Amino acid sequence: MKPLAHGRYLGWALCAWVLCLGAMAGAQTADPSVVGQWGPVKEWPVPAVHAHLLPTGKVLFFSEWDAGDDGPYLWDPTVDRLQQLTPPGFNIFCAGHSFLADGRLLIAGGHIMDDHGLPDAVLFDPFTLQWTRLPDMDKGRWYPTNTTLPNGEVLVVAGGTEDGVANTIPEVWSPATNSWRKLTGASRLLPYYPWMFVAPNGQVLMVGSEATSQWLSTSGTGAWSPGPRSRYGHKRGYGSAVMYDVGKVMIIGGDSPPTNSAEVIDLNQVTPAWRAVAPMSYVRRQHNTTLLPDGTVLVTGGHSGAVLDDPGSPRYETELWNPRTETWSQLASMGAYRGYHGVTVLLPDGRVLSAGSRRVKTMQVFSPPYLFKGERPVILSAPETFGYGQGFTVSTNRAESITQVTLVRLPSVTHAFDENQRFLRMAFRAGSGNLSVTAPSSPNVAPPGHYMMFLVDGRGVPSVAKIIRLGGPVTPPPPPPPPPPGEKVVVGFGSSWKYDDRNVDPGATWVSPGYDDSGWRVGAAQLGYGDGDEKTVLRKTVPLQPSVYFRKTFVVDGVVEAAALEVLFDDGLAVWVNGRQVYSRNVGSIAHSAYATASGENSQAEASLPPGAFVKGTNTLAVMVKQSSSSSSDVSFDLELSLSVSGGDDPTASLKVERPNGGERFQAGTAERIQWLGHGEGSESVDLEYSTDGGGTWKSIARGVADTGSYDWLVPAEASTNALVRITDSRMSEVRDVSDAPFTLSNAATYVAIAFGGSWRFDDGNVDPGPAWTSASFDDSAWRSGPGQLGYGDSDEYTVLRRTRPAQPSVYFRKKLTLPDTAVGARLKVLHDDGFVLWVNGRPVTSRNVGSTAHSAYATASGENSLYEADIDASAFVAGENTLAVMVKQRSADSSDVSFDLELRITRP
Repeated sequence: MKPLAHGRYLGWALCAWVLCLGAMAGAQTADPSVVGQWGPVKEWPVPAVHAHLLPTGKVLFFSEWDAGDDGPYLWDPTVDRLQQLTPPGFNIFCAGHSFLADGRLLIAGGHIMDDHGLPDAVLFDPFTLQWTRLPDMDKGRWYPTNTTLPNGEVLVVAGGTEDGVANTIPEVWSPATNSWRKLTGASRLLPYYPWMFVAPNGQVLMVGSEATSQWLSTSGTGAWSPGPRSRYGHKRGYGSAVMYDVGKVMIIGGDSPPTNSAEVIDLNQVTPAWRAVAPMSYVRRQHNTTLLPDGTVLVTGGHSGAVLDDPGSPRYETELWNPRTETWSQLASMGAYRGYHGVTVLLPDGRVLSAGSRRVKTMQVFSPPYLFKGERPVILSAPETFGYGQGFTVSTNRAESITQVTLVRLPSVTHAFDENQRFLRMAFRAGSGNLSVTAPSSPNVAPPGHYMMFLVDGRGVPSVAKIIRLGGPVTPPPPPPPPPPGEKVVVGFGSSWKYDDRNVDPGATWVSPGYDDSGWRVGAAQLGYGDGDEKTVLRKTVPLQPSVYFRKTFVVDGVVEAAALEVLFDDGLAVWVNGRQVYSRNVGSIAHSAYATASGENSQAEASLPPGAFVKGTNTLAVMVKQSSSSSSDVSFDLELSLSVSGGDDPTASLKVERPNGGERFQAGTAERIQWLGHGEGSESVDLEYSTDGGGTWKSIARGVADTGSYDWLVPAEASTNALVRITDSRMSEVRDVSDAPFTLSNAATYVAIAFGGSWRFDDGNVDPGPAWTSASFDDSAWRSGPGQLGYGDSDEYTVLRRTRPAQPSVYFRKKLTLPDTAVGARLKVLHDDGFVLWVNGRPVTSRNVGSTAHSAYATASGENSLYEADIDASAFVAGENTLAVMVKQRSADSSDVSFDLELRITRP
């Protein structure tokens, strides 16, 4: 049998090689009907670490670590609008979650610290947006898995307790009795977030990440029994798993270092066994698997490193598995790293949300190829609910073309595993303008609850889903309660602030409304340095500044009845409203030279402020943030202020420009974000305009823009030091706002072509790439990629390179750069340690501390994080695509660190 087995694995290897070539060819096409299309990367207020598609079609998501105490966010994908909700009352980071039969989300466990979990549990009602606390579980759970059972109960397994030990006893939540039941007969040590699925026999199967599967009966006190062992034979830590058809499960990737292998099992068989299928084209861990409406499986993100999270080894490539052919194809590559703490969610319109990762506050939406293949089927009518085995009718515009009627259970995903999704097809018969459909016959194959129902035609094109409830009728929930009258956010998290970070005492009047802050800089929160999560990076002075100052104005249209403050700060903070101090924390003295009285690492605090401090009209908010000592490593600041106002002119609708709001500088040809705050129900869309003469005349930026609070503006080629932005409600022209003060539009001929922190391809394997590596035609597709700063040994790197023994003499970097026209000037800044050489289009243009470019030669001198700045020969660049190649050299075989980052400024004719 050994030769046969060897031949089988050789066949898979050859298949993978052929697939990889095909995938590479496919991914190179720009045709979205073949490879799909990613939308722009957009900023979100927090990393989306836990994400859930609600029965309302909106996405609930919440964040990581201490932010798990905060209110989650609700995203409406139809209008791209965010709403922050009230907090649940405990830290829900690292909890388990799945949906009940009535559509409520059960969240079990939570975060105390790593490996230490809370016993708390809560229900979230997606229709009223309200939280309901449940009785505590017997012990805490950190990294548990929830599984909704065929009878509507919820199984919760695994996790770490309050004491940091493994919770080995499963528990079952009963909605009927509002109580927990312990499965004392099923004590077992399980991995964190185990991959659990209800099987057609009604039992639950754990398929990973351990190599041997385990069956769990939840009857009585519960019992485990051994299941089949995977063919891979190793633990698939931070891989992923998905039930892609009735009783059919796939496990993919994972392990350390990661694998690209994949296996499937059919639980409908008398003796189920794991079977290897063609591997992915790329090794991955921390990736997500998402069921699509046509039954294919989408794999996104992850990394190829051996550690928990490795942004330096990202997997941007998107892969699609076809269960019918058991083959892979490569789709369009994503535009942002999604690793540890990343999520994906199938949306009702067939797109896929990709968001999060550790400290990554962005999202991106993928449109699969089926959305570019022409007209879509439409569900004209269908029942809201139906029972098991029940027949029902679906009206559609294209009944004759439908080949599948599919159900996808609503996603509830975290840590590379979706605890709720599953896929199945329903039997149907096509009629004239309608389909006669039969619901699944058993809750074992489709546990009760809400599903997305899609109609899929012969081209694989799905309809927009109708979200239905399987398992019988449910009483419609009451409408959500109206918000308190007059309550609104006047300064939101992420707003723009004027700030002074120069380590200069601004004098006692800096808190007053009349103070002249026109010379201060402007930036969007979060503001600070040292943590890597700042939107605006402040200056770090030497010696370290004790105090940093922030100011902002806002308008109140009535009498303030109540005021609520929420702040993020590090280490101390004091707040003034209209020159009156209203709040402080960890501040003993407000003298510029005084330090904070205690350390507060990214502390958060809430407080009520005196309503009498506010006036009708323009108000000034002034904030001092203090460091705890001259050796503090970081500073942070963000703030939200909410007011309850009575007697306003129109408390239900208002707009407030947040950026640009005075003092900014926008460069022609760059994309700059316009930000605003909208309140009430009046603003559904807005019109954006700009003026270059202080408001004398106005020019259109865009009309009918969805009121999402931001718009990316391609800055026009105009020059002005008196520019303003105006935002107007598209339906109510009286609802508008203008920048508080002028900003600058620059049409200078010099612009930043490559910024520090940009992404580079790199080869750190200590292998000579050959003389052609500097040329444009060199194939660097196998090289890894990552953003600057790149290096190792200093702990300030964003992308950590491999460190060899002895230290590799040379590390190689490449980047493509497209210029709109020829360059008449070029200014270079290079951060390097120790030596470097730069080639442009194969031509060496500058170097430092390098005598020989041979791979084995070391630098001629040491340069500890040196910054080289010089003008270089602009004639090396061409209009169109350019190739930059950089060799960075170590000083010796025992060098302890290497560093590289680069900025390039180009002057056009």
